Amino acid sequence: MSFIGVVCGLKNEAAAVARASDRSKVRVGVSGADAGRAERIAANFCAEGASAIVSVGLAGGLDPNLQPGDLVIGQDVVGDDGVRYESDSYLHGVVRKEQQARHAIIGDLFGSDEIIDSVEKKSALFHNHGAIAVDMESHGAARAAMRANVPFLAIRAIADPAGRALPAAALTAVAPDGSTRALKTLTAAVRDPGQFPELFQLGQDSNAALKTLRRDLGPLFGRLFGALDL
Repeated sequence: MSFIGVVCGLKNEAAAVARASDRSKVRVGVSGADAGRAERIAANFCAEGASAIVSVGLAGGLDPNLQPGDLVIGQDVVGDDGVRYESDSYLHGVVRKEQQARHAIIGDLFGSDEIIDSVEKKSALFHNHGAIAVDMESHGAARAAMRANVPFLAIRAIADPAGRALPAAALTAVAPDGSTRALKTLTAAVRDPGQFPELFQLGQDSNAALKTLRRDLGPLFGRLFGALDL
């Protein structure tokens, strides 16, 4: 039976996908915010007969107009190497029909191999590449899909906005298995208590993004299942 291969960076993103979609029609892999691992997961899905590869998860805002919780449908994904990976035009058209109801924003994503932690880095990516959001998995998944000639699409929700830097304590928060190193993050913040307000805000923003995924992925995947005859 065919399926959609979904690549997420975090376990809580994967949980949102599982909650919102028919589990018999999707297989979900978690990369731990690592593009190389995302590429391998997507390549395995393609080899197993996936009808499409979809990158799903949180993203950092690059466009100053984007707010935490905004839903973004990727147009192209621009990699660190400057290569552009196009979304499948048919699947993109399918989800665009759901766009108005979901209040989604269409735009290019930037796929980064490193954490984009500062306002200055976000601004540079926005102005130099025209990307409206950044994540650390989509370019890896897109690369594998393109190599296998399998349709690709990216669906993201904004966590940290363009005008806000990431606190230092959060930069090592993601474990390789996609879980969150809560104790390590807390310990780092204890050494610098001034980070607690920033961490609290990041937590609120991330929860808003996850809420968006839980709310909107069901209808979006419903459209995709129909389009792919799953």
